[in-house]
Amino acid sequence: MLCERREIRLHTEFRDVALDAPFEYTDVVFRGVFAYHFQQDTLTNIIFDIEEVAVTDILEESQALLAAGRPYGWPRIEGSPEPNLEAYLSANAVRGFKIASSYGLDGWVLAQSMEFIAAMPSA
Repeated sequence: MLCERREIRLHTEFRDVALDAPFEYTDVVFRGVFAYHFQQDTLTNIIFDIEEVAVTDILEESQALLAAGRPYGWPRIEGSPEPNLEAYLSANAVRGFKIASSYGLDGWVLAQSMEFIAAMPSA
């Protein structure tokens, strides 16, 4: 998480040893991050899919989590202390993304964009 840039960058690699092909490295970059929630990170995750979903789906599913964070300033909302969250996200072009895994990490990200970038292996 690059807080000042409001960016999350997931470094991924695809290892298909059955194909005897070189590993494929891809960075998944979320920009304009408003809020996120990750759980069950095993540090050796197998991400199955990242899909765009309706922001309202995330807000409904995470209602209790978001409400519990409000007294501590999470999620951070600029301006009025009690704005309509859905309207605020819409006005700021925030989109919803759900991360599903075969093993380990899953969760969601509320951000303005997501991009897949071909990457080099990290040292």
